[in-house]
Amino acid sequence: MTTTAVQPQLVHESEAQRQYARVKIPATLVVDIDGQSRTLPIHDLSAGGFSLKQPNDQLTRNQVYSGRLVFQIDGLDLGMEVRFVPKNQDSDAGRYGYEFQELGASEVSTLRYVITSFLSGEVVSAGDVLNTLSRENFTRTRKNKGGEDLGGFARARALIGSLLFMLVGLGAASFVLWQLWQMYFVTRAESAMVGAEQVSITVPKDARVTTLVKTGQQVEAGAVIATFDAPMLSYVADLLGEGDYTVEQIEELLGQSVRGTLTSPCDCTVANLRPAKDHYMAKGDQLALLAPANASVHVIARFKFEDGEHLEEGQTVTLKLPGGEAQAGTISALYVDARQPNQPGTAINTLIEANQPLPISAIGRPIRVTVEPFQNSVLNAVLAGPAGNP
Repeated sequence: MTTTAVQPQLVHESEAQRQYARVKIPATLVVDIDGQSRTLPIHDLSAGGFSLKQPNDQLTRNQVYSGRLVFQIDGLDLGMEVRFVPKNQDSDAGRYGYEFQELGASEVSTLRYVITSFLSGEVVSAGDVLNTLSRENFTRTRKNKGGEDLGGFARARALIGSLLFMLVGLGAASFVLWQLWQMYFVTRAESAMVGAEQVSITVPKDARVTTLVKTGQQVEAGAVIATFDAPMLSYVADLLGEGDYTVEQIEELLGQSVRGTLTSPCDCTVANLRPAKDHYMAKGDQLALLAPANASVHVIARFKFEDGEHLEEGQTVTLKLPGGEAQAGTISALYVDARQPNQPGTAINTLIEANQPLPISAIGRPIRVTVEPFQNSVLNAVLAGPAGNP
């Protein structure tokens, strides 16, 4: 048994179906041929054209003609000016086809209404035709913004606007990435301060104090730092105890005062000072911090206990004073801050040496300490700056 492959015959839908429905509607065509007006009955009609049964050899194919379609509606003749072109002819069937040309919106709306009403079996009335013509039957064409050619200035403005939007987007994306990096990869100290060997100067009595030096000033041992005026009563009470005093004695003591001075115990630098000019201070209030001339300034930082796995001696960290520039430092010591001996700690304290000498005036001030991963010698050299040069 022999089988023969049959090639399937595929026909596209648009080739097999008509674009417009053809309807037989009572209508006539009035057209001028060789200067004579002739009325021809319409065989069938569609939105794209019409056909005639009567031969018209005097109409040349592919030539545009003008005529008038006439419909009988409510006893009235509804005329519509049309332009058409002879397209095809079937001599055997006696049918001649014509295609509409350059139909306007009103003509298309009228044809659609007449054909649709005829197909649905509705009665066509003049009022309905006028209503159809009075309304908007077509959607407006959308503006094609991309099809318009832009001038030089418009192109430059569009380019600048695009660049600005791109820069804003890149800036926002960079900020978000930087925040994520800081949040998930950078270890921060809970608290940190600049420290050094220092001597605290406190007020010995409740007194009015006046300072005589400034922060950062060098003072020698025995130099006067401040003067104070304390009431005589405070000294008497310290020497004799509470005691029993008459009103007259108390009034006499209140009217007297003892003037004294506060002096530097060493050759020091005034690291921190509470300026005062005849200001009242209570006994034990800290007036100044003095740093010995040979004192080394360092940083004491406190980290969370769980951050201990990211810390080790000799590790590089980043230091930044408020309002200052970032610089590098090195962890020189680590120890657990335990509240009780031989008990697990709650935090980790670190001793950090700055690669660049910190100013004496920074003693006692807070400082930011961060530990970033992948810090290497190149980054350290950038942070160290001129301090790394011999």
